[in-house]
Amino acid sequence: MNKTSIKNTLNLLNLYKESGVDELISSRPKNRTVRKKDHVSKKMQKSDEMNSAKVSEEINLEGINTLEELKNKMSTFQGCQLYKSATNMVFSDGNPKSKIMLIGEAPGHDEDLQAKPFVGRSGKLLDKMLEAIDLNREKVYIANIIPWRPPANRRPTEDEINSCLPFILKHIEIIKPSALMLLGSTATFAILRNKEGISKIRGKWVDLKINQMTIPTMPTFHPAFLLRQPGQKKHVWTDLQSLRDKIKQK
Repeated sequence: MNKTSIKNTLNLLNLYKESGVDELISSRPKNRTVRKKDHVSKKMQKSDEMNSAKVSEEINLEGINTLEELKNKMSTFQGCQLYKSATNMVFSDGNPKSKIMLIGEAPGHDEDLQAKPFVGRSGKLLDKMLEAIDLNREKVYIANIIPWRPPANRRPTEDEINSCLPFILKHIEIIKPSALMLLGSTATFAILRNKEGISKIRGKWVDLKINQMTIPTMPTFHPAFLLRQPGQKKHVWTDLQSLRDKIKQK
């Protein structure tokens, strides 16, 4: 190849480069999509199978009979990515022998730091709510649907709720409460799978069945909601009285 040919070739290559061409095309057409799609599809399928197997293995709660065993199992669970950004896992608070179990949504900033549910502003309001019916944290048991704080205190996604649901159901099974109160729409949806808004279902007793157990369950407003809407406290007061009366019947 002489100098003129080399120069012409370089000029042509530069033209291709400036035009955005980044690979040479052969003289024969080639279908570059069939094998690639097949390869990606198989790769994704294999990845999904591995992830499903991993999650299935991690949420296998057979043989879990105590709170300590459940807590240890949850502490190694990686099926919910919230654990990566959380400071602590928030397991529970209160008296595990109580007849009353309260379930909230997820930890907030203060709960994440102290590894205890309901210790921030909404927690202080919850304490006052309990005191109104002669209860306190030593007389109830408290847990959350999600044990890790979502970033910026956002609402948990449905996938996050579903991934943690087996744990809270096992939690209820171990505690065996005589009455269960769900605090807020997230906890209500997770446990009862209701399609109605919290305003329509709050204050109503529903029978929750878990492994041959039937647990009277009532949804009510979350304390954080009451901080924003103090006018709704009167409804929660009615719900709390109903909870007190339900326990007296046991």
